[in-house]
Amino acid sequence: MNLNAIQILFLKDLFLSRRQLFAYFVGGMVASALACVPNSTISFIGFILVITVAIAAGIHLIGTLMIAESTDQTRMFVMSLPISLLDYSIGKMAVVMTTYLIPWTSMLACLVIATMTMGKQGSVVVLPAIFLFLLCSFLLQLVTAVVSESAGWTICVMVGGNICLNVFLMKLFQDPEVAEVVKGNIVQWPMLVLQMIAGELLVICLALVVAVLFQFRKRDLI
Repeated sequence: MNLNAIQILFLKDLFLSRRQLFAYFVGGMVASALACVPNSTISFIGFILVITVAIAAGIHLIGTLMIAESTDQTRMFVMSLPISLLDYSIGKMAVVMTTYLIPWTSMLACLVIATMTMGKQGSVVVLPAIFLFLLCSFLLQLVTAVVSESAGWTICVMVGGNICLNVFLMKLFQDPEVAEVVKGNIVQWPMLVLQMIAGELLVICLALVVAVLFQFRKRDLI
């Protein structure tokens, strides 16, 4: 593994995606601010925008930094350089994850700080579960893109993730214990939330392992 080559590929893609990254960062901050407004209508719109930014950032970054290079033959040119397929793949996955985690982390931190500041401590407990679900969905799309190299299959996984997100939110907020905690001002962790977080962390680990193992087993671009 050539760490220098991976670093160069990482910095190259990070530089090329700087405008998209800045746009998603700003959009995420604006959406997070709206989600914390006392007005229920505006806060709901802000919450929807937060989810929209997270979903859009994931599919856009995967499409432009990974899938697009396999369709416009840019990857063939890069692979003509003195780097291995493993170096290329690790660099790609690293930059896609980094560019996604910057707005993802910023939105989560902003919502947690704002929620705690406004005296709605009970609402904090659902935020990690929701954001980890969004991260799971993104990583499953990333694994699909790595394995299939197909925009169609990646979009199918994204659509499936969006459907599951609605079911997830419904089950989360319909739980009596969660609903009671969210209304209060004390941070308590309902069993359902802990189970969801544990399951999401497991999915995240499995997705990363599958993506890396597939690249270790892959020998060519065909």
